[in-house]
Amino acid sequence: MHRKIVFSFTALFFLFGSTIFADTIYTWTDAGGVKRYSNSQPPEDAENVQTIQEIPYNQRSDDQQRREYDRMVEDASKGADRHFEEQADKKAQEEEARQQQQLEAQARRIEQERAKLQKEIDDIQGRGLSRTFSPGQKEYLIRQIQEKIDQLENNPDDYFTK
Repeated sequence: MHRKIVFSFTALFFLFGSTIFADTIYTWTDAGGVKRYSNSQPPEDAENVQTIQEIPYNQRSDDQQRREYDRMVEDASKGADRHFEEQADKKAQEEEARQQQQLEAQARRIEQERAKLQKEIDDIQGRGLSRTFSPGQKEYLIRQIQEKIDQLENNPDDYFTK
């Protein structure tokens, strides 16, 4: 007999045990038309009475959800950091490539200008002397072109802006 009572009590506990710790919440509209919430029975004149079974608070579940949320936020932050680092690296590489192209273009332009000036010197050196073209004039023209070459080599930006 004692076993039957213990077994019955245990079965009832498992069947209704989850509701033992949960409260019932009542909602109703009072005589003044105000919506009320309470965990005690509403008065008998209450209208639109509804019952809501309260879900008991589970600290372990909350802690686990918080850890999962924190991990998700950390993963998202790391992903965003990686994305911004990749974007910065890509931008730096693009800038470096652009600067390299500019340097190569400037080097080609300098070389073309140097070749043009050297051709002018060669033309002047190949020119014959006459009554109107003396050795002093020849040296003067070659010196002027050589000064341009020196300026081109020493400060190409100033050379091309003039």
